Amino acid sequence: MFQGMAVTDGSREKSTSTQKPSASQKPSPNPPEGKPVQLVHHDPSSGQFSLGEEAIAVLKRIKAPIAVVSVCGRARTGKSYILNQLLGTNGAGFEVASSYRPCTKGLWLWSQPIRRTALDGSYYYLVLVDTEGIDAYDQTTQDGVSLFSLAVLLSSLFVYNQMGGIDEAALDRLALVTELTRRIRVRTTGGAAVMANGDGTPAAANGSKKKQESDGGKKKEGDGGSKKKIEPDGGLEDISALSEFTPSFMWLLRDFYYDLEDKGVKQSARDYLETALMPTPGKGQAVELKNMIRESIKALFPDRDCVTLVRPVTDEEALRNLATLSPEQLRPEFVQGVERLTATLNARAQPKRLGTQMLTGPLLAGLAAAYVKAINQGAVPTISTAWHSVAESECRAACYAAEDAYRAAFNPNTPPDEQALTDEHQRSLVAAFAAYKDRAVGDPGLQARYQQRYVTACNTAFEALREKRLAAAAEALERQLADLATRLHSDARLQDGSFQQIAMALETGVNGVVGATVGAARWPRLLAFCHAQYAALGNDMFDRMSTAAAFEAQRVHIEAQTQAAEIERLRTENDGLKAQLAAANKRAEEAAAARDEAISSARIAARNRSSDVDYRVKSRGCFGF
Repeated sequence: MFQGMAVTDGSREKSTSTQKPSASQKPSPNPPEGKPVQLVHHDPSSGQFSLGEEAIAVLKRIKAPIAVVSVCGRARTGKSYILNQLLGTNGAGFEVASSYRPCTKGLWLWSQPIRRTALDGSYYYLVLVDTEGIDAYDQTTQDGVSLFSLAVLLSSLFVYNQMGGIDEAALDRLALVTELTRRIRVRTTGGAAVMANGDGTPAAANGSKKKQESDGGKKKEGDGGSKKKIEPDGGLEDISALSEFTPSFMWLLRDFYYDLEDKGVKQSARDYLETALMPTPGKGQAVELKNMIRESIKALFPDRDCVTLVRPVTDEEALRNLATLSPEQLRPEFVQGVERLTATLNARAQPKRLGTQMLTGPLLAGLAAAYVKAINQGAVPTISTAWHSVAESECRAACYAAEDAYRAAFNPNTPPDEQALTDEHQRSLVAAFAAYKDRAVGDPGLQARYQQRYVTACNTAFEALREKRLAAAAEALERQLADLATRLHSDARLQDGSFQQIAMALETGVNGVVGATVGAARWPRLLAFCHAQYAALGNDMFDRMSTAAAFEAQRVHIEAQTQAAEIERLRTENDGLKAQLAAANKRAEEAAAARDEAISSARIAARNRSSDVDYRVKSRGCFGF
């Protein structure tokens, strides 16, 4: 992930993949992953500093706490060599110069962070930073102080690399430490903090001051820029306030050949440092200046240490190619000293803190951008202002991350129930809070402000979602109730069922709606629906029964009318029949009378015939016929 291509800054190229070893150089058996990438670049033509995109990308990928070891010192004193020892390689890490020309311009970091484990078991990453020599021949005093300030501000362990012991010349070269109180502010007081040059005039934001400097304005080797009296604006009180934000300080003494004794008593390297920082007796501006430097170093770096290394080899040719030598070619005392040094550096390189805040890679990148912007604008880098800017940017990003986490955590399939949605909202807010706290930094007020911002955004989004889901659920409920009401009213009007049957149908339909919907909000609506439907269905049944009764009454009336008509018809028919019967009876009587008369006549006739026959017989007898 941290691999990349070679980086070019216009003056030289640093690359581990294309650099070919000389005839006497042996390639590292285990070349380290990564390469040097430029963190801070200075453009002499414009006087502006800029950050390397690749280096910033490296920092932003480090989400864990980050420790930064910066090695600073005079040019061509082996700073890069020490960093390569921390990488565990020779020659394949930071470029090591063998000539008088400095090979490091600006600030460079190794692109592959080194993972470290803290005492509590947590892990952090160690980043190594190589700095331009503070007295490079083509460097101005202002450039050197600015780079020195940036290295101090960004480091958690600041290693000052020096050849020889600590003498007055060495202290003179560290006079720029007192310049830090001019170049760095803990917080802004009064108006805007403006960077001052060594003569007290405001520095030009675009480097015009450097364009106006004569050749004598550039540092001469050994003068350290200490010929002017340095008077920090706020004195040691300002330095003391600044010391809360400065890194651990290690003074590395190379090619050290002194015996560490004081009046026959064995001293440690740290005792030697503290002795060298004791005030020098005497009066005068020179003495006050040197004592001011001593007090500034002690006040600015309360956590300080000192380590010595003997000369690695005695041969000058071999010394110029130190990076190519194997441990067997070095003095054993030097090899042992380097081992102790790397162990000490690894132990003391703890995560960078700003107050109580442990910094991560993105936070450090943000601070670097804020410091460089302040320097380019001619302002004094103010730690509180830079930190507030970074903290606000991180809180803003944390706010967006919290909103994303909320959206990712919220289950879109949550039932459209008021309580279920509220519970899901609260659960998602917990996920959002975890995402926010994982990234948010800064004072509690700032964090609370952005926390309220994402909470408000989440609440607003939730209210819109809740209203939409509940409205959709209510609409679906109304559709189902409308369908159920239509079926029930149709049954109540058309089917010949009892009220108990209609009530059972209502209960069955409501149970079906309950099974198809969710949410406590449906119960009041269902209760109101049931009340309304019982009344409406009762009316429907009453209407149906009234209609049926009216129809039945009409039917009975019609049937009665029909029956009455039939009765009248039958009566009329009966009367007719009676008349016919009477007529028939009369005719019968008449027929009977006629019959009787006929019979009587017949009898009479018969008697008459009989009498006539008898007469005839008798007559024939008498008369013979």
